[in-house]
Amino acid sequence: MWRCAGGVMETPLNCAEEQQLPPPLPDSWSTVTPQEPTTDRNDKGNAVGFVLVHAGAGYHSESKAKEYKHVCKRACQRAVDRLKAGALAVDAVTAALVELENSPFTNAGMGSNLNLSGEIECDASIMDGKSLHYGAVGAVSGINNPVLVANRLLSEAQKGKLSAGRIPPCFLVGRGAHDWAVSHGIPPCPSEKMATKFSLSAYKRNKHKMELAEKVETGFNHHSKKRRQASETENGSGLLDTVGAIVVDREGNVAAAVSSGGLAMKHPGRVGQAAHHGCGCWAENTSTLNPYSTAVSTSGKTTLLPIPCVLCALSSLYISVSSPF
Repeated sequence: MWRCAGGVMETPLNCAEEQQLPPPLPDSWSTVTPQEPTTDRNDKGNAVGFVLVHAGAGYHSESKAKEYKHVCKRACQRAVDRLKAGALAVDAVTAALVELENSPFTNAGMGSNLNLSGEIECDASIMDGKSLHYGAVGAVSGINNPVLVANRLLSEAQKGKLSAGRIPPCFLVGRGAHDWAVSHGIPPCPSEKMATKFSLSAYKRNKHKMELAEKVETGFNHHSKKRRQASETENGSGLLDTVGAIVVDREGNVAAAVSSGGLAMKHPGRVGQAAHHGCGCWAENTSTLNPYSTAVSTSGKTTLLPIPCVLCALSSLYISVSSPF
């Protein structure tokens, strides 16, 4: 099992071939080789858990490197604390995502990218590998922790049918998602309070780029185009993508979750990959038909498949991994 205090990979890695171990990790990573090939065990011989979080693929400012690493560590610790308290994987993964959403440096919850109208609309989803239940929200405004809504949708669905035999929702969007969340005890947060100086600054830059692009389309200006491309390289902080986590609890249950503010300057009402079933995340316990448990958390061009441990195509991605015992 791999363990690290937070690191960055700037060079993509190729997927390991079948039946081969993943390539060596950079020097900034530390590794732990378990005594048993498939599970760690504590002194009493009981299986223990595993937590992995990531802060999203895309451009990461070197000036904020410490903040990215710290939020990954905090998210890992939140999940570890829940596991130590006896929580199942789905509750622990939710705790990790809440920490990531509360950070002003990630594109999720607080500090998310602004859409064309200058508003924040978030997507999030969660899946429980034990029950295969799934919960998701898309383009929801005014909720600081959209993963809490996704998790509540999942837990309410597990209770069974509603009155008169109605099927409970598992995926809500927009105003309906917001109102359902508030009616189920999740506090609202005005969208303008979720914006940060970083997201507002990125919105102003992106709006200016759009205005320049419209001028270029009507009268091509090579110099303006080159200047615009350089600006995109220098000010790519708005490109951060979906954050996520996977958790294995002491009983061997797996869970995965993702959360995202979506693309910068997206059209209002757009629902991204983070909210789609089988696209943003996936979790499935081992079964008679499947000898391996699977937990997947996606971000941009990055897919994490750590059970068994495989890391594919990581590019500028801050990750923290931990085993709680």
